[in-house]
Amino acid sequence: MNFVTESLQADWQAFLSFSPRLLYAGLLLLVFASVASAVGKLITRVLQRSEKLRSNVRFVRRIVVWSIRVVGILLALGVMGFQGVAASLLATGGVVAIVLGFAFREIGENLLAGIFLTFSRPFELGDLVKTGDLTGTVRAIDIRSVHIRTEDACDVFVPNAQIFREELYNYTRDGLRRPGFRIGVAYHDDPSAVADLLQTAVARVPNVLSEPQAFVSIENFADSHVVYGVYFWMDTTRSQQGIVSVSNAVKTACWKALSDAGMTFSTDVTTALEIKSVPELTVSQASS
Repeated sequence: MNFVTESLQADWQAFLSFSPRLLYAGLLLLVFASVASAVGKLITRVLQRSEKLRSNVRFVRRIVVWSIRVVGILLALGVMGFQGVAASLLATGGVVAIVLGFAFREIGENLLAGIFLTFSRPFELGDLVKTGDLTGTVRAIDIRSVHIRTEDACDVFVPNAQIFREELYNYTRDGLRRPGFRIGVAYHDDPSAVADLLQTAVARVPNVLSEPQAFVSIENFADSHVVYGVYFWMDTTRSQQGIVSVSNAVKTACWKALSDAGMTFSTDVTTALEIKSVPELTVSQASS
């Protein structure tokens, strides 16, 4: 019985001598948790003010908050006298990171690519981009992938590593787009008159920019017609209409201009028929 009493007293004395460290470690954890929460809220407020970084608020906040918490845990272990445990955790974490890096190499690549994309910002939400054979609008930017919606309303989640590794085309970074189309006009129509007519018709269409100026080029001399390329500029950020609507308006204006001028035009002029009225046929009966 004396042995048990002495053991309990010894344990109690050890606990009393250790309690200041335990209290200090608990206070340290509480302080670091509070600091992590405050820094996370500060980062959220700061990044919310920037349109470029607004989509990555949660991603950046998680990294910063958990980094501060891990530092607090390691310091608390050191205060309690568990320096060996803290060192072991760091060593074990490094080994685990290496093992997981080999086992989940693609996930690690996507994570690192997501971090680089967060700070390099080659595109923003709503931009029209092309990566590989995929073209669509950016809907969301996540840690592992980028959400792209194609023209046929198909949602595709492209891994960050693929976007970071391959060439990326951003069609709307500054809002400028240069649509264009080709049309064939017969050889007997003066090329200079055709080009001036088309360029004048394009310049009169609303939402077509005067600077840079629209232009018409002679693309090719085909067997049966001359191929003209019509190109114009528009600002998608200021235009009241989409690119499809503006393109249709330009094509309609060009069609009307060529039609009013009496020119023969088609994608293949051999199929453009000129219909003329037939003189009235008069039938008379000869007298016998």
